[in-house]
Amino acid sequence: MTKTKGRFGLSLAAVAMIAFGFAALQQPQSVLLVAGFALLAEKDDWLSRQALQALLLTIAYFMATLVTGWVFGGLAQIFGWAGIYSAASALQTVNTVAGSLLYIALVVFAVLAVLRVLRGKDAGLPFLAKMAGGDLATALQKSAKTKSAPTPPKQPPAGAPVRQEVSPGRHCSSCGTAMQEDSAFCTECGAKNE
Repeated sequence: MTKTKGRFGLSLAAVAMIAFGFAALQQPQSVLLVAGFALLAEKDDWLSRQALQALLLTIAYFMATLVTGWVFGGLAQIFGWAGIYSAASALQTVNTVAGSLLYIALVVFAVLAVLRVLRGKDAGLPFLAKMAGGDLATALQKSAKTKSAPTPPKQPPAGAPVRQEVSPGRHCSSCGTAMQEDSAFCTECGAKNE
């Protein structure tokens, strides 16, 4: 980050901290307002990425709590209808614990992001930083990238005729395939070339 103040004289780091603070306080509308301010009013790339990360963190948290609520709460309700109250109570407890763990994760990620933003760095939230940067394809790929070693040239099987070097300037007049210097016929299409 090179600038410290935005168009309106506000500290860019402070605006980013406010976005993550609202995320930790479970205030999605406030996070959305800060993200809108960053994207539409300030128009600073660094601040926009931070605000988008805060917004994506908030969305991820609410989506995760929604899914766990549907799964565990729904199963608890089904067991309650079936009269298996001990299982229903256990699933409600699991739902409550899962919600608490998700909230703790939200707060931890928000605090880590605030600490990085205070130093003028990108929040660097896993997966969300790439999405906020606009690189959805990279975000969806595995984080561990493996580089493939260059493949060695294939050796012809034993007894196969050895192919002669192809001249870079001579091509078949019919199909355009590169030809050997002394060939009269194309090895691909069989057309006669002079």
